Amino acid sequence: MIKLSKSGWNNVIIFVVMGFILLINVVNKKVYSPETDKNANQALTILGQNQVILTLSIENVVLVERIARTWRARPGNISGQALEQMMMSWQQSSGELMIQAPEIDRQFALNVTLDIAGQSQPLQLNVYATEQQLLVFNQNTQQWLALPIEIYGQLFPQEIFAN
Repeated sequence: MIKLSKSGWNNVIIFVVMGFILLINVVNKKVYSPETDKNANQALTILGQNQVILTLSIENVVLVERIARTWRARPGNISGQALEQMMMSWQQSSGELMIQAPEIDRQFALNVTLDIAGQSQPLQLNVYATEQQLLVFNQNTQQWLALPIEIYGQLFPQEIFAN
């Protein structure tokens, strides 16, 4: 065994612990590196995490606005639990990021504008429903997101457009 003084052994322990911390960081960066995430199809939410919706406008016909912790829709075709569920769907729905833009007829888009707390510019979305999936184009980031078609009914309940 190597004969070291007490302060010598303390230095050895400090350097071993620092080396172990560096090893953990290197392994962590290789496992969770952003380069591997960019290559894989990511599941992304329509909104970023921890973003708070202040208002949601659909085709400038329906306006949903936050009032404290509740929501109010104008016109008032939808309210209560159904409106809460709709807004929760906007907050939590996720899909896959599309690398290549799909070929669709852009005149059939539903234009959605979201005012997000802390952002000066509103979030502009174009939503397209196809037979297989729901496509969301984020005009701010120029990205396409593909969601399951079943989410359409949660994002746009029938009551919202009822007259």
